[in-house]
Amino acid sequence: MNTRLPILFFAGLAASSGVLAGPPGGIPSDGRHCALQTPPPDAGAYVTPGGFLLAFPRNSGVGRDYTGCRTLWVVQGPDDTPLLMRLYFRGGRLAVAEAQDGRGGGDVRRCVLPSADRACAGLQDNPLVALDLPTWPRVCTEQPDLPACAQDPE
Repeated sequence: MNTRLPILFFAGLAASSGVLAGPPGGIPSDGRHCALQTPPPDAGAYVTPGGFLLAFPRNSGVGRDYTGCRTLWVVQGPDDTPLLMRLYFRGGRLAVAEAQDGRGGGDVRRCVLPSADRACAGLQDNPLVALDLPTWPRVCTEQPDLPACAQDPE
């Protein structure tokens, strides 16, 4: 599966040397859903022109005032889902975005919002970082003909 396009969403963020790469202003390790390394079974599927991403938690687990993380992984195969990004929301607003290259590398780039850093410009307009991220059931990545996969994403 082509994972090039989802990775390009954060290419500017991941390529910038001006973005924080250390703990200050980062995502709290004890935050709700912030310690996930692999997608849980109830992660949702988000479709991009380049393939699928898995996102957790899905919208049903996120209220308007949600404080905690949403994590996205690139689907390269059934058991191959490298981390793409972790987003931390505070009171329903994006506070921190951490991006990786989506290929399993450990190089993390971070934007702490609000930010005047050019690498963070336009970040909040990207649909992947929205609090409301419609997804289909995870099974749709492997069985797209199921009735649940023909419905609108939740």
